[in-house]
Amino acid sequence: MIYRTNTRLGQPISVIGFGCWSTASYNWSDASTVESVRAIQTAIDCGINFFDVAPIYGYGDSETLLGQAIKGHRNEIFIATKCGLRWDEKDGPARNDLSSASIQWEVEQSLKRLEIETIDLYQMHWPDHGTRLDETMAALQKLVEQGKIRHVGASNFSVADTAYADSLSQVSSYQGLYNLFDRNSSHYCGIPLEYQTETEIIPYCAKTQTAFIPYSPLCQGVLSGSYYRGRDKDLKASDMRLTNPEITGLSLDHKLDIVDRLQELAKASGHTLLELALGWMTANEAVTSIIVGSRTADYARTSAAVGDVRLSPDVMAEIENIFQEAP
Repeated sequence: MIYRTNTRLGQPISVIGFGCWSTASYNWSDASTVESVRAIQTAIDCGINFFDVAPIYGYGDSETLLGQAIKGHRNEIFIATKCGLRWDEKDGPARNDLSSASIQWEVEQSLKRLEIETIDLYQMHWPDHGTRLDETMAALQKLVEQGKIRHVGASNFSVADTAYADSLSQVSSYQGLYNLFDRNSSHYCGIPLEYQTETEIIPYCAKTQTAFIPYSPLCQGVLSGSYYRGRDKDLKASDMRLTNPEITGLSLDHKLDIVDRLQELAKASGHTLLELALGWMTANEAVTSIIVGSRTADYARTSAAVGDVRLSPDVMAEIENIFQEAP
């Protein structure tokens, strides 16, 4: 496993992280609580020490499950959760809220569900343009001073808002959409994005030594090799992947045409599709930890193993050729 020590986070972080969104059976068709616990514990055994979760994942269920799974391992791992997405009732629509009162309430709920005393990284999940960043950052700095959180992170923020927030109180990390398909995407699951990852965020993180944490590295499973044409019709109605128009219908078919070529390259080069997709990302030194969702222990083990993979320059070049030649 490759570990990277970011200046701001100040400790070695596994380049392959564990994303807990997919552990919520409500949000994903093929999630299992028992198997998700096994997956988390297997990931720890395989050297993964970065775990990313959020209250909105399963409406609190993913945080609760992570808290149960890490008992006895707290000192071995780095826990990142989020704030700023609130819902009125379970299954209700989420709203952006980064007000001081909301943050103070949310952090207590997360600490209780995770059954820990301090959150290593507390990330602003999405921008809340109805609340001044001065108020938000003051509330987060207070939590740092109280010892309830160690670091503050931003997710899905514009570069300008990230830089301004950092001028108020240190923003140690940035989490953004990034994978072979989504390099500078303008939307995620139909939600407009205020940033371009490859041309704006990565250079900003490299310049400021801010940890960069990409999410959806497999394009919600399309790059895992488990997707097939028409699979979107087999998912249950509540599956979050159905909210992403980029992986349904003709858009999915187009991506799978490219995946077919990547599969051919993987076979010819002695790699797997997973190794190509994640190895392409780990080759970028600006990447601190990649959030990979693993719903089974076997998949967690396979994902962790990619932390040791280094793609050759020829393979990296051929990956770029495949995307440049695609319609």
